[in-house]
Amino acid sequence: MNRQCSHSLWLRLGPGAIIASLTIGSGELIFSTRAGALFGPKIVWFFCLVCLLKWVLLYTTGRQMILRGIHPMESWTRLPGPRGWLPMSFLLLGIPCFPIWVAFHANTTASLLPGGFVMGWHAGMLWPYLLLLLCAVLSIAGQYKWLEKVQLLLVSLLLGIAMVALFLVSPQFMDWGRLAIPWGDWVYPEWIESYPSFTQRPVWVELSTYVGIIGGSSYDYLCYVSFLREKGWGRAGFDAWETNPRGAVLRAKVSPQVSASDMADAMTSLRWDTCMSFVSVFFFSAVFVILGHEILAPMGQVPVDGQLLSMQAYFVSDQWPVMRKVFQVGAFAAMLGTLYGTLEVGPRIFVEAARAMGWQRWTAKRHQSHKKWVLAIAVGSMLVVASTQWAADSGKTFSFIWLLTPANLFTGVFGCGVVLWATLWMAFRPPEGMSGFLARCWKWLMAPAGLIFLLLGIKGYLDFGGGGALLILAGSFGVGMAWARWVDRRQGLL
Repeated sequence: MNRQCSHSLWLRLGPGAIIASLTIGSGELIFSTRAGALFGPKIVWFFCLVCLLKWVLLYTTGRQMILRGIHPMESWTRLPGPRGWLPMSFLLLGIPCFPIWVAFHANTTASLLPGGFVMGWHAGMLWPYLLLLLCAVLSIAGQYKWLEKVQLLLVSLLLGIAMVALFLVSPQFMDWGRLAIPWGDWVYPEWIESYPSFTQRPVWVELSTYVGIIGGSSYDYLCYVSFLREKGWGRAGFDAWETNPRGAVLRAKVSPQVSASDMADAMTSLRWDTCMSFVSVFFFSAVFVILGHEILAPMGQVPVDGQLLSMQAYFVSDQWPVMRKVFQVGAFAAMLGTLYGTLEVGPRIFVEAARAMGWQRWTAKRHQSHKKWVLAIAVGSMLVVASTQWAADSGKTFSFIWLLTPANLFTGVFGCGVVLWATLWMAFRPPEGMSGFLARCWKWLMAPAGLIFLLLGIKGYLDFGGGGALLILAGSFGVGMAWARWVDRRQGLL
């Protein structure tokens, strides 16, 4: 086992810090502010529930990886139906979702950079492409660990500035404690009529967007489990399945021997790492909810397309222009880290799906596969950015939030329910079958958490696009099943 699991709790922090940093830019900085301006204190309890449910997801999937050494996508090849239909469905749905997410982060990050003209081109149009190119080069060069440390330092600085702004605002916390109880209906404030983009956006679609973005997406958590391979916690660094040449699972290998103390160390590290990740996410969210409610709501303003990060400058008083500049630098660092992290998550998910299906060509040379997927996602994101710029230049109404919503409803809401229920199904099957009182407790937590995500996802799709949206989602899983069956038959002929 990797001896990074030392007796110091702070040294146990691992990939959870990366997961937290993935969502701070878009989730807490943008959408927590937006939620605070729209719904006020009661949204804090909503975020608390979301963080709790997602912590259950992250911890239970990581727990299985540590105890059995089996990535969820590898386990999913044993679900009823065509072998590997669920990994194939996630791979299929990830192909459009990742470029949309990365393009959104690139566009939002670019909005913080100066405009003007460069060699006849408007800088605002060039910045997204340059940022995507920079992050792709860094990802291929393997400089992620260095950038992560710098990003976390600057994000910590941003949080410190936000706390200073919170102190200057001096909210009445006793009133907040009373008002934060989520009584009453969820409705937009009256002043929202000045924002036409909300007239056709149902409230539960907006709330579902927060569910998907706050704390990360199902793909982020599947990537977290992949990071555990590198940490070597428990049995996470071992290949637990035996397969035949076509990639089909034959049986589980004998679990490698890991000492009881090492396993206890690994479980303690997992608990501490995941808890600290979501505590920081919730704390950051609560701070920006308060700032959004106390500062933007009285002004009748809310972050929307084109102004997703500009209004946060109001959080720092005009009497402190230097602090406002520092705040903007911190916001840029947070968004750049989110952009870079999302570009890192995609290739790992695709490689895990290939590993689960036994595609040796994609897994034998892992670094080469990583490069190909990074380039593919970067090019796809550039095409999304180009199409949005073309729509804007043509005078057509375009909303990046609208484009992001269906992707977010799957990756961050419905997909979380699917991962939880698939993990729960595998927990009842040997050799992963969990036994004991604590294992039964986790099963009882996973079932309702997964159901809540599934119902919220269905509600969001119905409100967003009606039955047609659900048919497209179901059709995507159907295509995934057909693709998996075709792959399985083709491998059987080899």
